[in-house]
Amino acid sequence: MTASTHLSHPKYRSDIDGLRAVAILSVLAFHIFPDWMPGGFVGVDIFFVISGFLISTIIFENLEAGHFSYAEFYARRIKRIFPALVLTLFVSFALGWALMPAEYFRVAGKHLYSGAAFLVNFALLRETNYFNATGDTDPFHHLWSLAVEEQFYIFWPLMLGLVWKRRWNFLWITLAVACASFAFDVTTLASDAAVAFYSPLSRFWELMVGGVLAYLVLHKPQALSHMPRGTSLAGALLMVLGFVLISPQSDFPGWVSLFPTMGAFLLMAAGPQGWINRHVLGRKPMVWVGLISYPLYLWHWPLLVYARIYTAGDPALPGRLLVLVASMALAWATYRFVEKPVRWQLPGKPVVTALLVLLSGMLILGKATDRAEGFPAREANQQVFRFHYDAAAGYRSGLCFLDAPGPHFSAKDFKGNCAERSSPGVPLVFLWGDSFAASLYRGLLYQGKLQGFDLAQYTASGCPGIVGFDIDKRNSCREINAYIFDQVKLLRPHTVILGGNWALYDRRNSNWSELDFSKFERTISSLKALGVAHIVLVGQLPTFKIDQPIVASKVFVKDAVDRTMRSVNPQDYPVNERMRRFAAANGVDFLSPMDALCNPSGCLISASPHELKPLSFDYGHLTEDGSRMLIDEALRHHQITLP
Repeated sequence: MTASTHLSHPKYRSDIDGLRAVAILSVLAFHIFPDWMPGGFVGVDIFFVISGFLISTIIFENLEAGHFSYAEFYARRIKRIFPALVLTLFVSFALGWALMPAEYFRVAGKHLYSGAAFLVNFALLRETNYFNATGDTDPFHHLWSLAVEEQFYIFWPLMLGLVWKRRWNFLWITLAVACASFAFDVTTLASDAAVAFYSPLSRFWELMVGGVLAYLVLHKPQALSHMPRGTSLAGALLMVLGFVLISPQSDFPGWVSLFPTMGAFLLMAAGPQGWINRHVLGRKPMVWVGLISYPLYLWHWPLLVYARIYTAGDPALPGRLLVLVASMALAWATYRFVEKPVRWQLPGKPVVTALLVLLSGMLILGKATDRAEGFPAREANQQVFRFHYDAAAGYRSGLCFLDAPGPHFSAKDFKGNCAERSSPGVPLVFLWGDSFAASLYRGLLYQGKLQGFDLAQYTASGCPGIVGFDIDKRNSCREINAYIFDQVKLLRPHTVILGGNWALYDRRNSNWSELDFSKFERTISSLKALGVAHIVLVGQLPTFKIDQPIVASKVFVKDAVDRTMRSVNPQDYPVNERMRRFAAANGVDFLSPMDALCNPSGCLISASPHELKPLSFDYGHLTEDGSRMLIDEALRHHQITLP
């Protein structure tokens, strides 16, 4: 490990650039045309295998040759990664300054800071909860995968240097790290899917798959060269199966991530002479896309995010095609005029120093944006850009609303005074359901103070008020709802209010028909058998394709426009009617949010026509203003009565 400045690199293989093209095109398809390729996000896993192969080859070769230099290794990584990164970070920040509401820009600033520090995956882990699903409006969210790779670039050379000094076998160490990381991935996935997705400990095994291949190519090529045609076809088949069988609803990474990773392993193991490698991956168009794949990955996501913000929703097909074309053009220009000159034509030490300074500047800019709360003075319409709602406090998160990440929370996690009794003779209203039910709490609490009833809240994310209800990734709903029903028995409320994001379960679960409605019918029958005098079923809340405050920032005009159909999800209306019919068939009152908050002119976006008070803080969860308005409108129009 001398100070040599002549690190050897793997022999160039055009088919690996073609494999990069497959990876980036699948990611672009998933993000820009998600209905076309729901498994396209596994392209990131293919990138991990490629990176593990190339970096491990460099380290293995140079350590064994006795001239590995940490200084040169990291200098080359900086010249490879930083130029395009600094440019896209700066442009993304500038676009955010022009287009983003302050609260969203503050979050973007925080992720700019952690992205420039290559720690955004840990930042996302700390923020992962029910009320922080900001990925669709975060221009730096995609940098989590780059952070994992950078953490690998720090860990792996240092570890292999120690292995080389101790004269341990590279292959066995690589396999050991891969097995330990994969075991962590699989076991963690069952308890905390966010950790399994973002943690380097659960992702390093994918890079180690490439590392194992690097060792075999260098030391046991005969083990890989017998059947290049069959190996190539098998790798392609595994990758296609990954794209087809894996979706955002899959338990991922875990076992299913073996499809794309082992597919990439076999394709690279087949060598340039493999059939797919020669006839598909090695073709000039694929190689060209592979060469620009890194800046293409960096550009496409912020452009898509800002297209969403500009249009206040998912762009129509022409807009998405424009994002694709713009991403390709910017990626090519970045590769041609930034990456190549900086990497191959400019002197080493000065440019490395300059790149470090520039990236540090982006880090400081991100931190300043976070501390300045998104610079709200950028816009004249302060009501829009200063909007913030503390949903955790408003919903009593972690107390009477269970919202822990992943499927593993249980009835014992109800920790607050969830049944607030003033005196024995006061009637009790019992609120039961998921997060949309929890959003009614503040409005009901306000009415309770006016009308003199007590309020109990037992709500859990992803768990509507149906005894025996099950849903993927919420395997505790059955136990939670059984506990809540026992609380109804104990408390003997006058009124039970059942709420849910019914459209969500309709989309997720193809069995949401006779089976689940029969469970719902039994739940209502059981409540009546307990002597509950009054049961209210709350229909579907109006939801938006992008956060409602962003829609409001585009639409709201003081004393003129306080409602819109822009970005409203059309499936909410038939779902609401389905719930209305169900309520009528089962003899319970029906509160229709679609009737209370929407009319032929559109759905309300503000609780006041005179100043913007958003009804939702995200795509559909009510703010306190929204909750009060819904309950007040339902009472005023005699949809429901309360004790």
